[in-house]
Amino acid sequence: MNLETIELDKKDKVATIKLNRPKLLNAVNEQLVWDFQEATEDVKNDDDIRVVILKGSGRGFSAGADLSERSTSWKGSKDALIRGYKPFFKNIIEMPKPVIGSIAGPAAGIGAAIAMSCDLRVMSDDSYILSVFSNIALVPDGGLSWYLPKYMGFSKAYEHAIEAKKISAHECLNYGIANKVVPLEELESTTHTWAEHLAKRSSQSLNHTKRLMRESLQVSYWDTFHDEAEIQNELTASSQNREAVKAFFEKREPDFN
Repeated sequence: MNLETIELDKKDKVATIKLNRPKLLNAVNEQLVWDFQEATEDVKNDDDIRVVILKGSGRGFSAGADLSERSTSWKGSKDALIRGYKPFFKNIIEMPKPVIGSIAGPAAGIGAAIAMSCDLRVMSDDSYILSVFSNIALVPDGGLSWYLPKYMGFSKAYEHAIEAKKISAHECLNYGIANKVVPLEELESTTHTWAEHLAKRSSQSLNHTKRLMRESLQVSYWDTFHDEAEIQNELTASSQNREAVKAFFEKREPDFN
């Protein structure tokens, strides 16, 4: 795999995807879009990978779209979003394994949408989410108009979007956007420790719980109830279930390898 703007590392069932344009705060250009599609597709389909970490190199997660890019293949913003961005967002959201966003510094514009698309987020105490689009007379995109009201409620999300106000890491923690907030120097170790811990848990439990909870945001209580029943029926007495029950009675940690 020849990735120009992203680094992909795999170790101990954890894959790390790193946006790698540090001189431009990992601003997203067209090449990064194609590389991101390829990297997320790769880890999505790699059965050896249990958990994915998504991070930026250097001082920030991502400053958003690279406004300095002058020549692209996009035939307008809709084409860029549907043909370019949508496939990697789809990979993250539908990936049958948890994706942890490790966020330092700014996650702005489309970078904010990428951060919000992750299943879990660890943020450094100096980081922030920023819907910056109104500063250039645009609307939030990449699904940000869907994510922010879900966490913040309509009025606060709308306020932050139209005024392009930063949502600090500690505000993110209060709103439930961030799972953990740590000092910058602890961000990498905290994220990797959490990923390694999750990688030892039942992959089928992680994967199906992600799908059930993602889908629950768009369906009724009874739809989710019946989906749970179908999946539980399939998983009960599976090899992972048998190992977990056996480990419970033997008072040890289960081994899902």
